[in-house]
Amino acid sequence: MNIGIIGAGKVGCALAEGLKNNGFNISGVYSRSVGSQKYLCEKLGKIFENDLEDAVKNSDLIFISVSDNNIIEVAEEIVRKVDNDALRSKTFIHMSGALTAKALKPLENLGAYTGSLHPIQSVADKDSGWKKLYNIYYGFEGCEEALKHALTVVKSFEGKLIKIKEQDKTLYHAAACIISNYTVTLSYVAYKILESIGFDRETADKAFLPLIKNTVHNIERLGSIDALTGPVSRGDNSVVEQHVKSLRALDKELEKMYKVIGRMTVEVAQKKGTLNDDAFQKLMKILEL
Repeated sequence: MNIGIIGAGKVGCALAEGLKNNGFNISGVYSRSVGSQKYLCEKLGKIFENDLEDAVKNSDLIFISVSDNNIIEVAEEIVRKVDNDALRSKTFIHMSGALTAKALKPLENLGAYTGSLHPIQSVADKDSGWKKLYNIYYGFEGCEEALKHALTVVKSFEGKLIKIKEQDKTLYHAAACIISNYTVTLSYVAYKILESIGFDRETADKAFLPLIKNTVHNIERLGSIDALTGPVSRGDNSVVEQHVKSLRALDKELEKMYKVIGRMTVEVAQKKGTLNDDAFQKLMKILEL
C-alpha cells in the first residue's frame, strides 16, 4: 500500500517514520512549510517534490496531519488542485481527535473514502515521536472502507482501535484533553502554590514528580476510583477546610478550582465506598461554590 503524508508537524513526522519502519511505502510528502517537508524527507531517506497533487496521486491512502483549523481548507485545496477523477476510491484519513470525517466532505463527495484516526497519545517531538505510536489505543471514526485501512495501520503499530460514533467525537476528545492537557495544568497550579511558599522549580520537580508517577502507576494498577488517596478519600473535612481557607487567602481563582475538582473527588470517594453520609455532606458543604 502506498501512503501519502500531508502535513509534516510532530504527528505527521511520527506517523510517517513509524509507517516506514513498519514496512509501508511512503509515496509522497507535502507540507506548506518547505523546511518541515525537507526535514521529513531526510528522516525517511527519500526525496519528494513538495507537491500536493503528486502526494495524492501517487498514494492509495493519504493521511492529513495538519492543525484542526486547516483540515477543511486542505480538503478543499485537494479538490481544486487534483484531478477529481483521480480522487475516486482513494482513502483520506485526518488525525484530529476533535473533528469527524465530515471535515473531509469535499473529498467524500467526489467518491473518496474518509475517516479520522486519533492516536490516544501525546507526541511531543518530531525526532523520536514515532516510538510513542506503538502499543497504544487509537480512536477511529469514519466509513467502513477507511476503517479497513486504519486497522491495517494500527495493527502494524501493535495497537488497538476503538470505534467512535460521529456524535460522540467531541466528548471523546474532551476526555482525552482532560487526561492529557489538564494534567499538565494541574501540575502547573501545584507548582505555582509551592513557589508562593518558597520552593524553586527544580526542588518542586524533584520532590513531587515521584508523586505524579506513583499516582499514574496506581491508576494503572487499581483504576481511577480505587487509586484515590488523600483527605477527601478519608473524609478529613477539617484538612479540606484548611486547604480552602489557605487558597482563598492566596488566590480566589485557585480556591474556586480546588472546590470544583474537590467536589468531583468527593464523588470518586463515594464510589470507592470510603465516605459515610455525614462525611459526604460535610465535605460538600465545605466545597460549596
